[in-house]
Amino acid sequence: MELKISCKSVSKRRNTIKSILYQYENPIHTVKDLLVETVRLNVAEYEKRQESSEILKVLSNDDIEDMATTGKVGFGVNYGNKKPDVDKAIQNALECFQDGLVVVFIEGNQFTKEDEPLSLKDGDEITFVRMTMLSGRMW
Repeated sequence: MELKISCKSVSKRRNTIKSILYQYENPIHTVKDLLVETVRLNVAEYEKRQESSEILKVLSNDDIEDMATTGKVGFGVNYGNKKPDVDKAIQNALECFQDGLVVVFIEGNQFTKEDEPLSLKDGDEITFVRMTMLSGRMW
């Protein structure tokens, strides 16, 4: 199944939301299934990028300015050899959802329970919103 994930571009000039197509191989019946499969896809993509070795990457002025707005300009190279732990990443995503730090919208409808049933079809648009605390301390 092919689903669109909305991603916010962090840029001073291009403050837009773009859709990225994700190909889900396993069936998704609940919000929990969606979270688990999305984390698996992202970890697999990260590992793929980590294994590919780029000899030289050239940054344009626009790239440098865009990265500067986030506070870090780099070539995207991971100098550590540590592989991500898929199970820990899944557990973290589920805890964030349960704690309300991540909110899930599918076709504009908010889903609040991880066992809520889903009836997704090809082309549905999903938005994950990471909530930010406005106070200066942890609760």
